[in-house]
Amino acid sequence: MRKRTPVPTRLIPLLLGLAMGGVLFGGENTSKLPRLVFDETQHNFGEVYRGEKVSHKFILKNEGEGTLEVQGVRPSCGCTAAAPSKNNLAPGEQGDIEVTFQSDVFVGKVTKTIVVDTNDPETPHYTLTIEADVKEEVTANPRRLFLEQVRQGQSLKTEIEIKAVTDLDLEVTKINSSSPVLELEKRQRGNTHIIEVSIKKDAPLGRFGGDILVFTNSKRQPVLTIPFFGEIISDISIFPPTISYGTISKGSEAMRQVLITIYQEGVKLTRLEAMPEFLNLREATETGGRFHRLEVIITKDAPAGRLEGSLKIYSTSKAQPIINVPVYAVVK
Repeated sequence: MRKRTPVPTRLIPLLLGLAMGGVLFGGENTSKLPRLVFDETQHNFGEVYRGEKVSHKFILKNEGEGTLEVQGVRPSCGCTAAAPSKNNLAPGEQGDIEVTFQSDVFVGKVTKTIVVDTNDPETPHYTLTIEADVKEEVTANPRRLFLEQVRQGQSLKTEIEIKAVTDLDLEVTKINSSSPVLELEKRQRGNTHIIEVSIKKDAPLGRFGGDILVFTNSKRQPVLTIPFFGEIISDISIFPPTISYGTISKGSEAMRQVLITIYQEGVKLTRLEAMPEFLNLREATETGGRFHRLEVIITKDAPAGRLEGSLKIYSTSKAQPIINVPVYAVVK
């Protein structure tokens, strides 16, 4: 009787798999895979006027033997939208990815990418690229308005010039500001429209910002958006004006920093006070008497629940003898 040679243990799973393949598929490996192919992977829109929306379709085809699944389309920014015409393509079938570019926040040469996720095992993440050279029909100078620091009650005025770059007979039909701090007036100097910007004398202390909207008769750029930033100051400035910790875990310590800036010569801080009792202050760092940096700490013994406290800053300033900085947190 012939003696049998035992099969090594490590080969048993492999042999079972081969046997099952033979039973289920007639001994042949019939696994069919998709293959993604694009006619092109880059598109240049050329010159685009700011405010225009342009679109392009990238043609894709499944040149594999299995069903191609378009699992996701991911543009690199919110200015670009992309959508597939089909999510599943049979072998030999084609579809498209329509890409739309919104140009209203750009000037100059722009490049954006779109990643297409599929079940193609060779290229599961395929990158498409679009380009454009964004021109303006209407320009603003300056494009952004940095008003920096303005003493409370001080009169400050500046100008924004609005011009047409093309042969458009430009009209500025309306202007408004997203902040009540600014006052706006418009006038014309030849072919240039002037927006006079001033800060209200009763504007409250603190940082401010927003957008100036300029409405025109341009079909390409009916609205120009001009961001602005600034700060109304007195003798002392506090940043941030409110201390918020969000949600913190009970029994843990949390810290926020506060920057105190003194603008008026001769003004000094006399006392710092944090309430309630589980709010502590770490010793301030000081540079030349003008800048003070505080660490405001919620201690580990703070009770659970909504916490509302305050940081009080006392000084020799006649305009700001006491500054109250609200403190908020939720302890869970």
